[in-house]
Amino acid sequence: MGVNVLASFVIGIILGLSGAAGRGTLTAESLSAALVQLTGVIMLLTVLGGMGFILPMRRRMIFRRDFWLGEPGHARMKPSWLLTFIILVMAIQTAIVLIQLGFSMFGTTLQSPTSDNISEASTNIWMWLYVGLAAPVAEELVFRGVLMRGLKPLGRNFAIVTSALMFGLFHDDVVQGLFAFGCGLLFGFVAMEYSLVWSIVLHVFNNAVLGGVLPWLAGLFGDAGDTAYTLGLLGVSIIGLIVVLVKYGGGLRAYRRVNRSAPGTYWGWTSPAFLIFVIVNVTITILSFVTAMMGV
Repeated sequence: MGVNVLASFVIGIILGLSGAAGRGTLTAESLSAALVQLTGVIMLLTVLGGMGFILPMRRRMIFRRDFWLGEPGHARMKPSWLLTFIILVMAIQTAIVLIQLGFSMFGTTLQSPTSDNISEASTNIWMWLYVGLAAPVAEELVFRGVLMRGLKPLGRNFAIVTSALMFGLFHDDVVQGLFAFGCGLLFGFVAMEYSLVWSIVLHVFNNAVLGGVLPWLAGLFGDAGDTAYTLGLLGVSIIGLIVVLVKYGGGLRAYRRVNRSAPGTYWGWTSPAFLIFVIVNVTITILSFVTAMMGV
């Protein structure tokens, strides 16, 4: 979201300067369209800059084999479990789609400025590389790697939930935030019990394939393709979710019981740093959502 604001700010400055200069041959629409093509480059550079900042600071933690591949004794990923996690990612996406459909039934479109901005620039290869590869790696490194790993001594449940909550708030978007929170819980579990590499794989699959390649392929067939993709996603994820819950629901409840945090752990959410993070991101989210819903 911060990068989108920066890109919009740059676009606004250039549009203002071009208007002040009276250049009639350069329209706001054409300039905005051209700059949208640079959004992916801007975002990629931002991610690289952020990585260049965090890697030296946390090098003792990050440049370790167990940071990426899991601690000794971690579970080994099997094809059946990987398929299960993919189905759960699809189910989370389906839940968001159903929520949006529910609002639309009452004549309200649940706006998502972040999704709109990404869709607008998704035809750019640089934007696709950012959304499908760079962002997943960077976000997993920060939220499931550094953050969740640092919180792990306070309890696995607490570490997974807290990192997922911060991941959702970080998106500064109601729709994307809910989706990110759900995925954050799943990615957190995978990173905790398997390895950070596998959470990155799932994140890349979600962004690049489910959110990029498959919708693009469906779009080649027009409205019929989009409808078929949406219905297929709904059908596979709902049926798959039912099977997963029936088969593994008991194990999930047992995992929650075993990994409960000590009483009072969640009072950590009242720390000044956490509260500032929440207040700032919630404020940005509300302003963005209200502005989008009002059509401003």
